[in-house]
Amino acid sequence: MAIDNINNYLSTAATTSTTTATSTKKTGTSLDMDDFLKLMVAQLKNQDMNNTADTSQYTTQMAQFSMVQALTELNEMTKTAYSMSLIGKEITLAENASDGSLHVVAGTVEGVNLYNGDAQVIVNGVSYPMSSIMEVGQAKSE
Repeated sequence: MAIDNINNYLSTAATTSTTTATSTKKTGTSLDMDDFLKLMVAQLKNQDMNNTADTSQYTTQMAQFSMVQALTELNEMTKTAYSMSLIGKEITLAENASDGSLHVVAGTVEGVNLYNGDAQVIVNGVSYPMSSIMEVGQAKSE
């Protein structure tokens, strides 16, 4: 049974995990809640006394920021749960060979590597990224 939307899910997850990893490392290209609060305090300190800021906008922005963080965490948990559910399943993977050809690998998922927000399945003792999965099926009974 082929899973058509897995690549869409994984590309979205990869984008989200990259964003999460970037904000965790504090590379300066993304903001976390502390950065948002520092900006808000700086704006309030430096506002024009004749034209004060509308605090409802800050509240709305903080709620939206919290929602994005919660969705990012939920996405990470979902990705972890999905990858763990593959253990013991038969999968088919596509692997790009060094000569540019497509190499197909099939086997049972023996385990999962979870490192730095990235999930990889282990098939025949080799780790493969989740984005290389083409097909998932039930394990063959012996």
